[in-house]
Amino acid sequence: MEGLRNVMEDAVEYQLNKLLPTMPDVCSCEKCRLDMASFALNRLSPQYTRTDTGALYQKLNNSSQQAEIEVLTTVITAIETISAHPKHD
Repeated sequence: MEGLRNVMEDAVEYQLNKLLPTMPDVCSCEKCRLDMASFALNRLSPQYTRTDTGALYQKLNNSSQQAEIEVLTTVITAIETISAHPKHD
């Protein structure tokens, strides 16, 4: 639906962009990145918003240490899982 946005996608993408450059042995092609993001997003609670104000509010809520740790650990698990079983050669 147009106008809806899951701000959790931004949090997952941020962590992937931060972590993958520090892991040279992990494939970071577009296919693997999308698999990693999908894996993580399917394990995190979605946070849909409709307005920029709602998105800002959710991002403020996600800035708590507990929320950041939850996203970080989920993304690390996604990276480990997908890199161990990539969908390509």
